[in-house]
Amino acid sequence: MNFLHPSKWVTRILKKPLQISQYSEIEKASLINKLKIFSNPSPLVSVVIPAWNEEEGILHTLHSLADTNTSLPVELIVVDNNSTDGTANLLKSLGVQVLLETKQGVGHARTAGMHHAKGKYILTGDSDTLYPAGWITAMVNAMADNEQVPVYCVHGSYSFLPGPDTPRWQYAVYEMLSSFVIKRKERSQPFLNVLGFNCGFVKAKGIELNGYDIETQRIFRGSAGEVENNATEDGMMALRLQNAGGKIMLVPGVDGCVWTSDRRIQLDGGLRKALTMRVKKHLFGK
Repeated sequence: MNFLHPSKWVTRILKKPLQISQYSEIEKASLINKLKIFSNPSPLVSVVIPAWNEEEGILHTLHSLADTNTSLPVELIVVDNNSTDGTANLLKSLGVQVLLETKQGVGHARTAGMHHAKGKYILTGDSDTLYPAGWITAMVNAMADNEQVPVYCVHGSYSFLPGPDTPRWQYAVYEMLSSFVIKRKERSQPFLNVLGFNCGFVKAKGIELNGYDIETQRIFRGSAGEVENNATEDGMMALRLQNAGGKIMLVPGVDGCVWTSDRRIQLDGGLRKALTMRVKKHLFGK
């Protein structure tokens, strides 16, 4: 969306502590109570988030989801992919449904969540991303209101959260430049724009197509200096859904725009190096 500054709701969440030990009992109880929106026994929607060692990161994501404004029956599943910190204990202490997947890899975690989910629609997220209050409703309606088309897969846009070494305006410029590539893909290869931290699909079709099955599973946070060359589990899911006759739809506007961590950019050596790598790949095929 090319915001020069984070939205007010984003800034409010970023001011909250990342460690549960820094919360008062009243603050913790308030978060637990708000997260009860995801305790529906018969959900239409399942939000599935993989996590690996996110004890000091996932609280902000949970705060954003706790502020969800939806009338849809929804559940939240966090798939613990062999965390060695206190991620699972933290989630359980907040009443969040936790599913353990011992096969290491993002695709394995998402697959486990997909099969465990009760909802007709699955929305996938990440544990370093913030979700607007209208995200769930906007994403699901794009599928539910277009079943005759049919729409099997939806995705939204994203903005990077500012980091200690990269101000928000620099990411706004980066996102503006990236938008030209994204728009080109949306016309001819929309599955390439489907990212696991902000997408959704019809569960029955995803299971039928074994959509997350890829030869090389990604590890969490990837490796420095790499621009993904192999198929990713989220892009493969989208491609298979498209090949099965389903449409991929972009959910526009602020409800479809999430705010995500810049840690992959920083892992690649910072914004300048990351941008250079991506330009070489998308413009010159290197």
